[in-house]
Amino acid sequence: MSDNGPYTQPPQFPQDGEGGSGGQPPYGGGAYGQPGPEQGGPHPGQQYPSGPYQAPYGGQNTGGQPGYGPPQGGPQYQQPQEQPMYSGPQGPQPPYGGPGMPGGYPPPPPPKKSSAGMWIIIGGGAVILILVIAVFIVVLRPSDDKQSVAPQPEEQSQSDDKPKDEPADEPEPKAKGEPPYKLPEDACKTYTEDKLSEYSISDGSKNLSDNRSTCRWRVEGEGDTWGTFSLEYQTPYAGSDSVEGAKDDFKSAVKYATDESNDYIKREVHEEEDVKIGEEAKLIFATENSIGSNYSVATLLIRDGNINTEVKLSMSPGLGADESVPAPLEFSDVEDMMLDLGKASLTPIGS
Repeated sequence: MSDNGPYTQPPQFPQDGEGGSGGQPPYGGGAYGQPGPEQGGPHPGQQYPSGPYQAPYGGQNTGGQPGYGPPQGGPQYQQPQEQPMYSGPQGPQPPYGGPGMPGGYPPPPPPKKSSAGMWIIIGGGAVILILVIAVFIVVLRPSDDKQSVAPQPEEQSQSDDKPKDEPADEPEPKAKGEPPYKLPEDACKTYTEDKLSEYSISDGSKNLSDNRSTCRWRVEGEGDTWGTFSLEYQTPYAGSDSVEGAKDDFKSAVKYATDESNDYIKREVHEEEDVKIGEEAKLIFATENSIGSNYSVATLLIRDGNINTEVKLSMSPGLGADESVPAPLEFSDVEDMMLDLGKASLTPIGS
C-alpha cells in the first residue's frame, strides 16, 4: 500500500529518457498493475469486473488514460460530510435549550419575585401600630395633665360666700401595732429642736435603766424665774410586757401627783382633768413648797399599752425668793404647752 491509499500509483517515466516506454506498456494499456491485451488482459473499452477497487480510473473511451472520476459500476467513493461537533445520535433532534424556544436558545430564567411589596406591607403595619399607640397614650393620659377649666364668675362668687373651714386639729399620735411596746432608748430624741426652742427648753440629759428611759432639760423663764422639764417612759416592774401592770402603775402615779398630805412636800392641787391622749391620761396642776420656795408644777400622766409616760414642768420664782413670793405660773400659762408636748411624747412608742 502506497502513501496515497490503496490505489496504485501511475507509472513513472523511466530514468533513461523522456517519452521512452522502457519496456512498459503505454498509457493506453491495461490498468496499472493489470495485463494488457497482449498479455491476455481485457481490450480497451472493455468493462472491468465490478468490485471494490477493481476497475481502473479510466473507463470506456478514455483513450487509455485513467479517468479522474470514480469507477463505474462499483462502489462510489464519497467524501465524508462534516458532522457538527458534539452531535448526538442521527435523526431529528430538538433545538438546543429544549423544545418550544425559537433558534434553539435556552429559555430565559423565571423572573425573581420582588420583596418590595412585602417591605411596603411591613412599613405600613408599623405606621399603623405607632398611630394606635399614640391614640392610647392620649386617651389614657391621667386627668391631671388636662388643663383645668376656669370657674365661672357665678361659681367664684358662691365659693367666696362659703365660710372657710377651720384648720383641723393636729391628729393625736397613735402607737403602731399592738402592745406590748418596747421602751424608747433615748427620751431626749423625742422632741425636735424647733419644738424645744419654742418653749425655751434646752440642755437635755438622758438616763436609761431596765424599766425607765428619762431625759431632763433646763427651762428659761421670765425675769429670775427658771425651771426644769422632764420626760420619762416606764414599764411595769413585775413584767415589762404587762398591760395590767401598767394600768396599776398609772393609778399609783395619779395618786402620788394629787396627794396633798405628803409629809415631805407641801402640795396644793389647783386643777385635775382627764385628757384624750393615749388610752388614758390626766393633767394635774399644783403649787408645791420645798426648801422655803413656792413652785408651779404641771404634771401630765399618760398610759398607752404597757408604757406609762410622765411629762412634767416645774418653775421656780428665783434663787433669792422665799415663802412670801408666790409661785410664778397659772394653769392657763401651761395648759396648751403640756397638751402639745404630751401628744408629741407618744411618737417613739410602738415605732
